[in-house]
Amino acid sequence: MSHSGAAIFKKVSGMITVDEDASPATLIWRSTDGDKIHKVSLNAVDKLQATPSTSDKMMLRLVLKEDPNKKRKTNGGDGAPVKGPVTTFQFNNRIVMDNIKNTLQTIISRYKDNELYREKLKQKENFIPKIQTPLIDTAQLDDSLSTSNLLSNLELQQTLLKHNKGLFKKFQETVINSSLPPKEFWSTRIPELRAFALTTSQKLGPYNVLSTIKPVASSDNKVNVSVSRDKILTILHNYPIVKKAFDDSVPKNFSEQEFWARFFSSKLFRKLRGERIMANDRGDIILDRYLKLDQEFDTKDDKLLIRPVRKTIDLEGNFQDDPELLGNTPDFTMKSGVDINGRGDGVVDILRGMNRLSEKMIKSLETEYSRPISATAQHTSKDDGDVDEADIGLIRDLEEVPRIEYSEIHLKQKHKPVENLNEVNDTESYEVVLKHVSKVQDILSTKLDLTKVGDENCDEANRRIVNAIKINAKQYQSVDVQENLTATYDIPTDLLESCRILNDTCCEFLKHFYIHYQSGNPKESNIVRRMYEDLQKCLKKLEKIVKLDENCSKYLASIIETLHFTINKYETS
Repeated sequence: MSHSGAAIFKKVSGMITVDEDASPATLIWRSTDGDKIHKVSLNAVDKLQATPSTSDKMMLRLVLKEDPNKKRKTNGGDGAPVKGPVTTFQFNNRIVMDNIKNTLQTIISRYKDNELYREKLKQKENFIPKIQTPLIDTAQLDDSLSTSNLLSNLELQQTLLKHNKGLFKKFQETVINSSLPPKEFWSTRIPELRAFALTTSQKLGPYNVLSTIKPVASSDNKVNVSVSRDKILTILHNYPIVKKAFDDSVPKNFSEQEFWARFFSSKLFRKLRGERIMANDRGDIILDRYLKLDQEFDTKDDKLLIRPVRKTIDLEGNFQDDPELLGNTPDFTMKSGVDINGRGDGVVDILRGMNRLSEKMIKSLETEYSRPISATAQHTSKDDGDVDEADIGLIRDLEEVPRIEYSEIHLKQKHKPVENLNEVNDTESYEVVLKHVSKVQDILSTKLDLTKVGDENCDEANRRIVNAIKINAKQYQSVDVQENLTATYDIPTDLLESCRILNDTCCEFLKHFYIHYQSGNPKESNIVRRMYEDLQKCLKKLEKIVKLDENCSKYLASIIETLHFTINKYETS
């Protein structure tokens, strides 16, 4: 496509032509007699200037970019870049000049947008982001969530401490400041580690990304599409035909930005998106060639997704599973692109494409969050495709049931059992059961007194609850309570916080002490003795903080009493 008009260059009349089909687009000025020719590559234009519409002069001025290889000497001795050449054209017709100016503006802005896009890509390539490795291996879920692997996964533990500030404070006081082994600390928090590992390992699965992209038409008859880099990578991964078109076209024929602009306005995009393609729909000449090639890709996918034929007969199948009733000809709903009247509408192709994409996405998740399969199940699944519980039960039903054999053991009794005692127990149990049965029969046979609402105990409990609710409501509505909503303490706030932290630390040590103390394992005696020494240190810290303020004894009385009891229990054992 070209735009032309009469123009004067260096006081010589001629014709100016803009050739967009050339690569890059070129502005060509040719004199009237054909002796002089001047060409300007539009990708090298830095500025385009034009005289205003109020001026009598009609001139276009093209300033080319500076050449970094050419430099001129300055007074300081340093080389300065040479300014780009300037080309000026004069016109005799305002309409011709405006048309040429608008065309040049469109082409030059397109080249500048491509340059900005390439610079952003270079910046992204130079910037190496930190690769976030998953905390657990989801392909081997049972192995990753085992107790031994969770206790050795330091990265998982550190991430949990960053997310849970309360747990981090407790870890800091017990492990860092009080020398509790980290393994002991995490051994009582295995469920918490396992739940956090499962929560953080969840990620976005495959999905039909093209259905989320919605082109929007602008006021200047252009289609605007907002697509992130992640969506582009997902498109190339989910659709092999788009990946092939991308590799064939970029950067051989056009840039990456132009490729996606063409793709989102093509028939290939609408077909993969699940839309019906009409005969009058506009598309892209280059990318629409891949529509036929897409059918070959679909055929390959269908072969990969074919499931093996089962080797067992479905005895529970109905008449719809019998191929003799309908014959070998497929129903019209399964004929590609043909309706009941023989007209092609492409609905079946769309449905098959969506089903094919769904099967591929589900198949890609077979290794995610998987569990180990026994060797027998793996061998069976390879031989028979789909193996469900019904098939397994059907096959096992034909196998012989193993007979269980017992060995008879004869015991010699030195003392004869007391027979009279058994008879007495049987008589007593029979009388108890008989009394219970007769009592139940009496309750069921008598008529219910519907006038009796409840006993006195229920009435008394109900009365107390109602009174308590009334008292609480009056207290809440009082002005004094609303003015004093914040609790007041008889000790400083920092000292109270120290009491809370020390109480949590002592409880942590008590928990680990009793876990090992009550295990009964003699190999853990050293651990118990070390825990006993830690409890003594905790008791000294409590006594020290109580000496600072006697009011602290109110808050720490229970934990001090528990520590004394535990220490005495260990010393006396």
